[in-house]
Amino acid sequence: MASVERTAYPRFKHTNTSRELHAAFTPGTAEVAWARGKARSAEHLLALVVLLKSYQKLGYFPDLDEVPQLVVEHVRGLLELGGEVEPRHDSTRTAAR
Repeated sequence: MASVERTAYPRFKHTNTSRELHAAFTPGTAEVAWARGKARSAEHLLALVVLLKSYQKLGYFPDLDEVPQLVVEHVRGLLELGGEVEPRHDSTRTAAR
């Protein structure tokens, strides 16, 4: 039987090693520059980068609530954002776009 990550509907693993986090969820400088140009706040920046990297890993945009906290913390640290910054978007229309 194929693992959950290799099925037609991949999901996040329950545990991620630091190597997996670095390989799959570390944004490049071009990605960060693009996201900074699009986002209007730190919360939106974090949400945008988390969703971008999640899409690259899973092949679809998950709900922000589905993203493991470990992934959010990893991306937050790389973007040098404070611990109080949580990923969010203003409305469902924003998320759909």
